[in-house]
Amino acid sequence: MRFGTRALVVTAAVVLGAGFGLGRASARVRGDTVTGVFGVGGVIVQHGTDAVLWQYLPDDKKWQTIDAAFKRDGRETHVLPLPVPAAKIRAMESWGFLVTTDGQIWHYDIDDNKWHDIGMP
Repeated sequence: MRFGTRALVVTAAVVLGAGFGLGRASARVRGDTVTGVFGVGGVIVQHGTDAVLWQYLPDDKKWQTIDAAFKRDGRETHVLPLPVPAAKIRAMESWGFLVTTDGQIWHYDIDDNKWHDIGMP
């Protein structure tokens, strides 16, 4: 009987663990949406109303946020959070320059670690 109880507990733990794991994976798919790309290996992901920049690191075969990718290279940045909600981003070709659906143009100054609305040309 002792073996049967242990087997039942282990089976329940595996089933619950798998269920919670699958729930998290499906929630991530439903809640986060890739809304754009930037540079080489970068994606803009809408997470709620926020936009999060993710960079793929092929050497490590993993994704990191843009700030974590810079930190990995020894540079402290504060690119995130972006200055506008995800739904307002019309275009972003590189990680530090974006145009909104309202026509605002934002530039990230890496020297002072801040976003600046630089206006129209």
